[in-house]
Amino acid sequence: MLTFHRGYGRLTKLGVTALILAFLCALPIPSFSQADTEEDMFRRAADYFFQRKFDMAESLLERIIDRNPDHAAALSYLGDIFLIKKRYDGALDLYQKCVRLRPETGENYFRIGQIYYYKKDGVQAVDFFKKAIEVDPQLKFAYYHIGLSYLMLLRDKENTIENWEAYIRIAEDDPQYARIKRAIELLRDPNFAIPPPGSDVTIEEALMLGGATIDKTMHKSKDQEAGHESKKTKKKLEGIYLDEDL
Repeated sequence: MLTFHRGYGRLTKLGVTALILAFLCALPIPSFSQADTEEDMFRRAADYFFQRKFDMAESLLERIIDRNPDHAAALSYLGDIFLIKKRYDGALDLYQKCVRLRPETGENYFRIGQIYYYKKDGVQAVDFFKKAIEVDPQLKFAYYHIGLSYLMLLRDKENTIENWEAYIRIAEDDPQYARIKRAIELLRDPNFAIPPPGSDVTIEEALMLGGATIDKTMHKSKDQEAGHESKKTKKKLEGIYLDEDL
């Protein structure tokens, strides 16, 4: 941002224009020539991506794809950028192209599962997370996302427990291990009731109650309406792995 101090007097239009041009010229604008190879362009785009300069990475990736519509890595990286920007339909189209080009790459199925999760389609999300594991068994955190989809979207306790238990068996070094294990214990409580869709009490709040029954959940809701709610946790179950580790 340009800041003008009153003590320096009024800037002329020409002076302002010169400052703006100097500012714009200082910006690192991605450029390329026809002599640049796709590999060179992609390397620069990947550098921008990992520096979180997503707009610059997007510009280069789109140019690569214009040259080579079947550049699977560029399609996948651009899909990641669209996913980060919540352009879900565009990301889905790119990942589907990646799957057709490289059906052996599990990460693309995983990302498609994430998109369907964000679009609140639990059945499709679970199907693609499972496909990701089938294609690449190393994508073990997909078990967490399967359980999360069953819990948050399909309200299915048993399948949530089954998949989260499968996850912690193979991910004992996970920093969230104790938290996930505790959530499983609460879900196993026969008195625990998952709040139905549209409930005033979130699933996270119900878990914080320590194995809530429907009666306790409704009481908590009424307390909140009366203005006596406690601070909500900022560490939601959904935020653990939704966009990381790939």
